[in-house]
Amino acid sequence: MNIKSLFAILVLISFLLACSTSSTPTNPQSTNNDPNQNKTYSTKVKIKTPDDKTVVEVKIDGNDTKLEFANKVVRGEMKDSEKRKYTVEGGNQIAEVKTKEADGFKVRAPDGKLLWKVKIDSDKIKISDNEENQNAFELKKKDDGGKIELNENKLGEVKFYKDKQKVKVKDAADKELFDSNTDKYSIAYGVLLLDKIPEELRFIILAELLARNV
Repeated sequence: MNIKSLFAILVLISFLLACSTSSTPTNPQSTNNDPNQNKTYSTKVKIKTPDDKTVVEVKIDGNDTKLEFANKVVRGEMKDSEKRKYTVEGGNQIAEVKTKEADGFKVRAPDGKLLWKVKIDSDKIKISDNEENQNAFELKKKDDGGKIELNENKLGEVKFYKDKQKVKVKDAADKELFDSNTDKYSIAYGVLLLDKIPEELRFIILAELLARNV
């Protein structure tokens, strides 16, 4: 066998091996093991600014809540029979809430420290950073919405437009700051005005109140 024939055979073998490798089927394993990826939620509320920018989307179904905002996802999931624990997707737990308290709830840090106390009455909601509810924000209910006050000073209001299935949140000067196309009418949207409360916790309180149909 001359050198040219040997070279041709080697080229043919290399070609056949390459074809065999490229035609071998691959079965990549999915890296997404999130059981909630395709979960459907019975309640969805998207809150926007007047120029149509999304502020937060709150999703609720049974014992689970999901908050989507600022390219972030926070999930609230029942970890035992009484506590819903809130965790940043891909990150750490940031808060927990006991769900069995009939007249309100407390938002606590993972170490148990009280962050915010929410007291629910028939005609108003009080939100404070202490057990005694001192200097509490008050969300006072009305038939068409409600007022948000601190020490009897008006911070803003929530207005229901049931003919349009819309909720609007306005500041003390009657300027519209937030709105939502929803038929879930609640004074809870007034929490959006409480910028003393960190954003993540503000949205957690909102979700908890909506989950309780307050």
